[in-house]
Parts: sequence; structure tokens; C-alpha cells
Amino acid sequence: MVAVALLIPAIVFATEFLFFKGSDYKEVYQEIRKAKVIYLGDIHDNMSLHMLYFRIISDLIKDKEKIVIGMEAFQQQFQEHIDDYIAGEITEEELLERTEYKKRWKFEPSLFAPFWRLARKKGIPLYGINIPTELVKEVRERGIENVKSGYLPPMIILTGPRYREFLLEAMKDHKNTDEKKFMDVQLAWDNGMAYKIAKLLVAHPDSKIVVIVGSGHVWRGWGIPERVSHLVGELPQAVLYADEDEVYFLFSKDFSREISSTNSINEPN
Repeated sequence: MVAVALLIPAIVFATEFLFFKGSDYKEVYQEIRKAKVIYLGDIHDNMSLHMLYFRIISDLIKDKEKIVIGMEAFQQQFQEHIDDYIAGEITEEELLERTEYKKRWKFEPSLFAPFWRLARKKGIPLYGINIPTELVKEVRERGIENVKSGYLPPMIILTGPRYREFLLEAMKDHKNTDEKKFMDVQLAWDNGMAYKIAKLLVAHPDSKIVVIVGSGHVWRGWGIPERVSHLVGELPQAVLYADEDEVYFLFSKDFSREISSTNSINEPN
């Protein structure tokens, strides 16, 4: 089982960044409800973590919160087919086939199916937020500075030193990886998904945006959340991310600055 390791606002960073630890579900959930964007940072093959996130979304629906769901598992160019599935016009099998899910995402569909089935059952708008594989390939081959795409913001928001350090550590798990190419692809993913979320905020001004995305893209509020703040300005964002058997929760109105510049010895591991 996944431990929810969260509780009292123990640390307040200069950027209104809160780290909760030692909490129970009820306390964390009440904080989540205050957010405009809610990031559920997953470990893609961890079903128990997905069950926790499914409970959060189900409770938001039960409490009559108006939400839309964004999923990294689907790429943005297939939105037409996602819409058709939510509307009941195609089957789940057709959804997976037309979005090329097994080719482009590759994780077992049963790990993520509860989310899209719930969205269909409740009539909740569901969006693919990932960028096309073809764009990732182009960025890797040409360099992000040489690529223009409607899936990326007009100006690429660069990576701060602490997030860069985190990514370089993660890169060690990928043998024989070129650092420039690795960092460019991460920039493309983070910027592209943040840009889509910014568009969803405009398209659904009265809804909360619930984002199911890999924990690495939202770690400590870096990656996507800080870029959303850059794109749309200050707004309340909640971040849950997983580290092995623990889940951490962050809440902030502004992730656009370097949120871990503090020298606090009590910052999360």
C-alpha cells in the first residue's frame, strides 16, 4: 500500500510553497479542494497509487466540484477520438486503437482505464496533454532551440538549477544518453504539457484541472507546475508526487520562482 506521508504546513517557503507531512487523507483532501490545478504525480505502473488518485477524483465528483481531467497517457493530436469516447460514440477498444495508446504510451491499459472509464460515466471532459512522439523525436534530433511547434509555448521556459540537478540524477538510469538531448526532451515535455494545461484553464475557467502525469514532471513543483505559473500567473496549485512508498503533497500559489532556493534543513528528501 502507498503511505500518504503528509500533514501540517511545516515549512513555508518564500514562494508560498507548503510542504505537508505526516497527514491523513481527509486533511490532504481538504487542501486539494482549494486548488485550481491538481497534479496527481504517478508512478506509471503503481496500481495502489492510482487507486489513491482515483479516490481523490471520485471524492471531488461526489462533492460536486466541477473538474476536467488531463492525462499524460494520451497525446494531444488524438483529442477528437478521446472526445468521441467520452460522448459514448466509440468503444474503449476503439479509443486505444485510434489514439495508438499501446504504441505511444505502452503501459498496460488496465493501469489507467479506471480514470477514462470514470470520465465517460460521469461525462467529465478528458484531455490528452502529452506532446506527439514525432515532436519529441524532432527535438531530440535537431535541438529544442531549432524546433517550432504549436504544441510548445512561443518561448520555451528553461530549467532552474535545482530541477536540472534532479533531471541529471535521473539521467543516470539511462545508459549512453546524450545530456543535451535528454534535457531538450524534458524541456519539450514539461513546456508542452504546461502549455496545454494553460489552454485548458482558459477553455474551462469554472473548472478545476486534474492532471494525471508522471511524478518526475511535477517533483517539488518543478517541471510543469512552475511553467504553468509562468504562463498564466499566480494561481493555487496542488501537487502530489510519489517517491517509492510515500506520497508527498505541496500547495502553492506561485511555482514560477525557484521554489527550493531555501536553505531549510527540513525540506523534503
